[in-house]
Amino acid sequence: MSTDWAAHDVSVRAHYGTNLSATSRIRHVLTAAITAGEIAPGVRLKEMDLGQQLGVSRTPLREAIASLKAEGILSTGDDGGLRVRILAYHDIHTLYELRAELESMAAGLAATHASPAEREFIADIRTKEAALVDKGTSPVALAKLNGQFHQSIALASDNPFLIEALQRLSTLMVLLGPTAYSLSSRVREIGTEHDAINNAIQSSDPAAARQAAQTHLQNAVKARLQIIAAGYKENLD
Repeated sequence: MSTDWAAHDVSVRAHYGTNLSATSRIRHVLTAAITAGEIAPGVRLKEMDLGQQLGVSRTPLREAIASLKAEGILSTGDDGGLRVRILAYHDIHTLYELRAELESMAAGLAATHASPAEREFIADIRTKEAALVDKGTSPVALAKLNGQFHQSIALASDNPFLIEALQRLSTLMVLLGPTAYSLSSRVREIGTEHDAINNAIQSSDPAAARQAAQTHLQNAVKARLQIIAAGYKENLD
């Protein structure tokens, strides 16, 4: 799969603004390419090639690479080569197990502590998501709104340490490639699950919010493994 660096650059500038530092812009562009599945896990990346393809100088590129290595997105192999980190089957399961525990905790806390403004914001995101689904919006756009939905719940938990932990997990999610919204059968299911979480938070029902989030993440890992298995089969064909 080829990488459309120019398209990712335009998207990054549109989303984050034009005042990004070169290092931040490169980091976001590389992350977008990994998330899109255009740079597969384990593929060796050559710094010189990346610099030419992105049209950037060595210093900000190296700074962006160092940042992604610190976040666990890129790694250095035994041969010294730079690669996108590979998550094993077990890693994916344990990542989602942790997400399920932390996000269910966040949902329960949000149901208890969220302010009226935070509850309104969460509900508004869910309304926007439903409208985009009805319009047949692209999986990438839906995934961005999905990220906002989960982030808004984390912020409403009013627990800074939990928020920090979930941000770390969110960063690692880029290693899993294409979003679950790429499964047409999953799109409406996600909306239904988000409704259950949102309704529990609006009703100030922490037990229901925790259970709804647990169910959502259990279904999410099944969908994720289905996507990964399909990609593996495609590579064999």
